[in-house]
Amino acid sequence: MIYFDLFRTFFLIGMFSFGGGYASMELIRSRVVAQQHWLTNTEYTDIISIAEMTPGPLGINIASFVGTRTAGIPGTIIATLSYVLPALVIVSIMATIYYRCRSLNGVQGVLKGLRPAVAAMVFAAAVKLAANAYWGGLDQLRFENTNLVALPLSLVFLWLLRTKKLGPVQTILGSGVVGAILYAILGMMAV
Repeated sequence: MIYFDLFRTFFLIGMFSFGGGYASMELIRSRVVAQQHWLTNTEYTDIISIAEMTPGPLGINIASFVGTRTAGIPGTIIATLSYVLPALVIVSIMATIYYRCRSLNGVQGVLKGLRPAVAAMVFAAAVKLAANAYWGGLDQLRFENTNLVALPLSLVFLWLLRTKKLGPVQTILGSGVVGAILYAILGMMAV
């Protein structure tokens, strides 16, 4: 039954989504694309783009979109709540422990030890996301498959983010508008 599958999938993702939404992107992709086949890689990349431009945490937004896609509004509620439930319990316990023991060297050592793993998870998700955006996936990583609109568009907006301190909302909206115009022009040229 789809409701149980959604609950189980997003509960387990929520249990192991250490490091937040970016760090969990690959875990979510492996479950909803590779294992459950609820989405294609392209659809997943599109959902990440939409989830980035909507308010709220990335992982929760992705769970909501996947729930809607697979089982409508009830699926949205089930996927979102099951994704949040483990964090609610774990964070409540960890917050209590942290505030009681935060000054201990062992606690600080654990936190410092977790940072490289979280960075690696974010990096892995970024590599897959970039490969999907620029080449259609890691298995398509060849010059002739390069999306010659997406790659320069990303570089321009990366430059604007770093040098002009453009915010995420302006970046997403600006990239969407420029991309729509460029793809429309290229579509007319192909006709």
